[in-house]
Amino acid sequence: MLIKVNALTGQGLMRLWGVESWVDPGAEYVTWNDCCVFAMVVQDGFVDVHIAMDKRHRHKCRDAGAELLDEICHLKLRLVILPDRPFVCNFASRMGFSNKTTEILTTSDGSQAPFIIMWREPGEYYGRCN
Repeated sequence: MLIKVNALTGQGLMRLWGVESWVDPGAEYVTWNDCCVFAMVVQDGFVDVHIAMDKRHRHKCRDAGAELLDEICHLKLRLVILPDRPFVCNFASRMGFSNKTTEILTTSDGSQAPFIIMWREPGEYYGRCN
């Protein structure tokens, strides 16, 4: 079950579950079953989605992703994936994300770094989302 949480809780969970250098970009946070946190950042024409999950529950990532997509499938989504986590691309592909590229993005501290980017158009999720 998705539960909206405040920014401090969301930031703490992002760091605890694998994104140690997470700095809040003004995201809205939701947790899923106390083992996954999603940070969503509204951009111009799309929403950035960032994910962190308790490693002990990684086998539940599809269920967590499916429930989130049930809520936000009407939006254009961009996943920003850390370059040292290419295995996340398999999960993203199964969730309807495609067009995998590597792009240089400006981080919150002003530096630039490469990130894996994947996109999902509204409604794309193997027919599970209208």
